[in-house]
Amino acid sequence: MTQTTMPLTMAPEAGQETWDAVVVGAGPGGLTCGAYLAANGTRVLVLEANQVVGGSTQVFRRAGNKFEFDVGTHYVGECGPGGRMQTALSGLALTERIKWLRQRPEGHCQIMIPGTTFQTPTGWDTYLDRLVAAFPEEEAGLRRCVRIMRTIAAGERPLLRPFALLRWGVRPVTTLMAACGLSADAQAVILAENGDYTWPPHRTPTAMHAGFLHHYLQAGAYYPRGGGQVIGAHLTDVIQTHGGQVRTKARVEQILIEDGRAVGVRLRGGEEIRAEVVVSAADFKKTWAELVGDEHLTRRLRRRLKDLEMTLPMFAVYVALDVDLRERGTPPLAWVWPTNDVDGYYREVAAGRCPERMPVGVSCPTAKDPEGTHSAPAGYSTLELVSWAPKEHAFWNVETSPADGAGYGRDESYRQLKEELTQRVLDTAELLIPDIRKRMVFCEASTPITQERFTLSTGGSCYGIAPLLKNLGPFRPRVTTHIPGLFLAGGSTEYMFGINATIYGGMGTAGAVLGRDLFQEVRDGAVFVDEARLTPITDDFDPLLASKPGSVIRRPVRRRPRATA
Repeated sequence: MTQTTMPLTMAPEAGQETWDAVVVGAGPGGLTCGAYLAANGTRVLVLEANQVVGGSTQVFRRAGNKFEFDVGTHYVGECGPGGRMQTALSGLALTERIKWLRQRPEGHCQIMIPGTTFQTPTGWDTYLDRLVAAFPEEEAGLRRCVRIMRTIAAGERPLLRPFALLRWGVRPVTTLMAACGLSADAQAVILAENGDYTWPPHRTPTAMHAGFLHHYLQAGAYYPRGGGQVIGAHLTDVIQTHGGQVRTKARVEQILIEDGRAVGVRLRGGEEIRAEVVVSAADFKKTWAELVGDEHLTRRLRRRLKDLEMTLPMFAVYVALDVDLRERGTPPLAWVWPTNDVDGYYREVAAGRCPERMPVGVSCPTAKDPEGTHSAPAGYSTLELVSWAPKEHAFWNVETSPADGAGYGRDESYRQLKEELTQRVLDTAELLIPDIRKRMVFCEASTPITQERFTLSTGGSCYGIAPLLKNLGPFRPRVTTHIPGLFLAGGSTEYMFGINATIYGGMGTAGAVLGRDLFQEVRDGAVFVDEARLTPITDDFDPLLASKPGSVIRRPVRRRPRATA
């Protein structure tokens, strides 16, 4: 079924480009919003400051296109039938174009702390059984802890859920675990994957961590076939084949407000683009403080921005090895902690220090997607090693805004610190792959400064505003705003952060713009995209090239040979 609405209209002014809607930022939230608007007859323009769309789902290539790395697409939950991802993609006719690969159902993520290795399974029952098997002397406490988190997140005991939320959900997850008498090791295993939202456990409400666990436990973890760039490529295709446009290297400098209403944007360089609707999928804090401006904020919003905290930024190391790790049985996903003091590491980073022993999340694209990727030639493996580090510019010896240029990269103090942290990350990764340095043929690192430069996020944060109680549930920013014509999308909105949530949330923002419940319409079977208009997928389809509107590829694409039976 195809359903469309009449496009928004606006009288153009002489000498100005006019659209029905302008979306600022081409991350997964902005692109999904733009795709749903375009598919419903709205003339939409999506503007991206970077040269590649996709935000943190984009990829980059090195060594003459020999190796490809994901910036932030590591593993995603709720991608199976009936999940939020399939709901969002089905309305755009993309469920067959963006395919999700289930990751090791027997244990999608391997957790390593000193003395314990734990495989995170699918299902709360199996999760509890494995915890009890790992820590049999703590069975009573583990059962109580898991029962409370499951009640809060899974909603399986609806009559008890309000009590559990009030009693435990609003309190720090460390408080719950201490009340259950759990050891430091058991707590570390339960908390080990919280690097997926980079926030201290002692400041994380139990409801937040329980919801995070449920995101993966309910149906497992997934990875997009072809790497994260396929998401941006296909969403861009929907927009551009349905009357919209995506422009890269187009940095928005100001959202134009006239007579109290959003009427368009001004780009760096002075170009003005008029629109009846503006959607900002840019950083939440910078949207208000820089793009909109203090004079248009409410007193309450000014107070909120003044004290607003962002999640901690990532430090990432990208590595290629001259060995196929699948032959060794190395897990495609792992979290490795050199100590069991999860909270202690966060306290150090929050204080502006980076400890010698760093926790590391390990993602191996060549193992997650053995077929049809650009990630590496046969016989090689790629790794993305992620940790987190202080966001302060002074820590990195950076004096000017990274968004203004890359001069910081030549600073000797910056380069030395970057190398020191790279070696610390590799030290931890050796606990999983002992010969990683011996087999390494490529290594490159990115810092929070790098993230801030390319995504224009506050402090280089990957996950937006911090998941404190005052930023969750009814207190989280809505996609509608106090300014008529201005809407929000992205990881700092009511739909939460992460690839799944921002894509689903982009659909929600589009629904708010159109004044319709797109979620219900899609669940009822609506498909808004004319699939025949989408660009045919041929053997030489390159998601990265497709995500650079207007760019010209400079060298032939080399594909990784498909595995043979």
